[in-house]
Amino acid sequence: MRWLKAPATLPVGTRVYAIGDVHGCADKLRALHGLIRADLKANPTSGASVVHLGDFIDRGPDSAGAIEAVLAFDACPVVNLRGNHEDTLLAALDGDSPSATDWMYYGGKDALASWGFAADAPRDSWAAGIPAAHISFLRGLRLHHRVGPYLFVHAGLRPGIAFEDQKPEDLLRIRGAFLDSEADHGVIVVHGHTPVREREADLRENRINLDTGAVFGGPLTCGVLEEGRIGILTA
Repeated sequence: MRWLKAPATLPVGTRVYAIGDVHGCADKLRALHGLIRADLKANPTSGASVVHLGDFIDRGPDSAGAIEAVLAFDACPVVNLRGNHEDTLLAALDGDSPSATDWMYYGGKDALASWGFAADAPRDSWAAGIPAAHISFLRGLRLHHRVGPYLFVHAGLRPGIAFEDQKPEDLLRIRGAFLDSEADHGVIVVHGHTPVREREADLRENRINLDTGAVFGGPLTCGVLEEGRIGILTA
């Protein structure tokens, strides 16, 4: 594992494995989970957890397999966050037609194929055809998670807005206003959503971006936050 200086410090014994956007790259996710299991075996701690930063589905070849991989991981406690792609699918399943159109345009066809749907499957068949366990998983996703000085969200925060006043839309979809900001958010934000062009984790004083474009040929990246350092695992 490659270790770097982190922008904040966790208590001794606490370790967080934070995983960036999967987008249906189930093989990479299973490989990364294997690396985490190996690290836990070599360096055990009772204070370990995994945080998936959202966008499990769409664009890649196996959205269904990515969800199955998350459901099967039991090496330590797991927190799963909602990404904008899951949010759009859920809105579509709840009957919002514009969301259904958007979802298909931004990779939903690939997700449907992984669940065994035909390319022309009608929208009113989606809810019945997606496994109930997968829909339950999607509906149980959280918008944020905090461990010490680190806040885990899918996309980011609106600078200058108190956390309790942040809008879910920004937590799920914000880009420029957050990415371009050097503001102190009161926490170090660990996020994905916007692929890093260099395909390496982007560490800043106020945020850490772990979306390294797995579905676009980059690696799937896990940031291992422990004490005052961050390790980088990739698959």
